[in-house]
Amino acid sequence: MTHAGLPPDPHDERGLERVVFFSDAVFAIAITLLVIDLRLPDLPSSATNADVAAALAALAPRLVAYVLSFAVIGLYWMAHWRRFHYIARVDERFLALNLVLLGFIAFIPFPTSLQGEHGNVPIVVAIYALTLAVSGFLGAGSWMYAVRAGLTRPDMTPTDVRLGLYRGLSGPAVFLGSLVLLPIGPYAVEAAWLLIFPVQAVLVRLARRPEEPAASP
Repeated sequence: MTHAGLPPDPHDERGLERVVFFSDAVFAIAITLLVIDLRLPDLPSSATNADVAAALAALAPRLVAYVLSFAVIGLYWMAHWRRFHYIARVDERFLALNLVLLGFIAFIPFPTSLQGEHGNVPIVVAIYALTLAVSGFLGAGSWMYAVRAGLTRPDMTPTDVRLGLYRGLSGPAVFLGSLVLLPIGPYAVEAAWLLIFPVQAVLVRLARRPEEPAASP
């Protein structure tokens, strides 16, 4: 319970629940907004199968951008969800870091729209990759702050810490690293983004100690 003039109690479970609920809401809204750009242009009532097929083909780049962003936001939410299994309390610095992270998550639909419309333009590809990279690094950074500030459960193991960090770094590492391919062309950068899933699988294996039983990633 808080009193006038005193800071919030970091051990108050209601405060932690509010952070989780608010964060889940932002992730849910961001992932829902991605679908706004997925609509066919206005077609005449006399449109033929060929007209609809052509319109669907033109929509393909937006659909690809939607699927990729949905998958990445989903991965970031899963990482966020796993971390909060170990976070026992919060402080104002953690709240600030989490808000900055949520700000970038909420921003993702904008570069997704740009990517779907102008995915062959280098600056658009760079904006998209940097936005998702920064979002991921903020998630990993907030996790490490929570660990070092003693905001996590006392029974957490070093493997739990590594898993929380490595899972969070797979996406941003791939997005940031993909930009070295930009001189080759935007499509080379976009192809590199498919490495997110195998890279995460490798990092998760590296994070686990050999003597510990494997858990589902």
